[in-house]
Amino acid sequence: MEERRPVMAKSRSPNYPTLDLNAALEAIRPVFKAENRNKFSRLVLAEHLGYSSLNGRALSKIGAVRAYGLIEGSGDDLRLSDDAITALMAPEQSQERIAALERSALKPTLFQELRQEFQGLPSENNLRFWLIKRHFTPEAASKATETFLTTFRLVGGSEGEYNRSTQVEDVAMQPAHEQDTRLGTPSFIRKAHGSPGTLQETFNLKEGPVVLSFPASLSAESFEDLSDQMGLILKRVKRRVTPLGGGNDDN
Repeated sequence: MEERRPVMAKSRSPNYPTLDLNAALEAIRPVFKAENRNKFSRLVLAEHLGYSSLNGRALSKIGAVRAYGLIEGSGDDLRLSDDAITALMAPEQSQERIAALERSALKPTLFQELRQEFQGLPSENNLRFWLIKRHFTPEAASKATETFLTTFRLVGGSEGEYNRSTQVEDVAMQPAHEQDTRLGTPSFIRKAHGSPGTLQETFNLKEGPVVLSFPASLSAESFEDLSDQMGLILKRVKRRVTPLGGGNDDN
């Protein structure tokens, strides 16, 4: 009896935005002009994007702008995100626009993975082959390569410049007296501006500022690791607390 072989499903590439970030921003510009911060439905969004119905091409473009976090909400309760409006309206070289672009560029899961994989922007051939090894079809790998490289050139990355910042962690752990405090800003705060996908929380104590830098996107497992590490850091900091009676409890 002839053995029946199972029918293999057609190979599908992993998800990636079909538009680069700049094209996605231009796509939503008519949405902002017409709706500003008002809520709207998916059909209204499709019409602003140039489609008369929620056909496949409309849904693909909607998926792309949502992948960058430019559209928030669900179902027919959508609106432009704050980062989308900032990227469209803030002065081109302002820190607010740069930060909004960086956050948007790192919204797609694939781009987060590529950001961690490569020290700088890879060559087209290198990136395309990397994607093919991860089950992208050659056509999809070429499109995803173009989208990724175009997006990160927009946010300031280029060959030799787009590097993961190890300086943020190294300098942030320096004792306060070793930090550069010119203009009242510790040096590691300024360096963090060049690290796409890095957020900061800053608050002031009477002894000086405390700054926490962390990735814009964290998995649940990474958050638990961060929580554990913060507990250890606080224990070390506590040993340096000066008792009310004076002296240094550093033993």
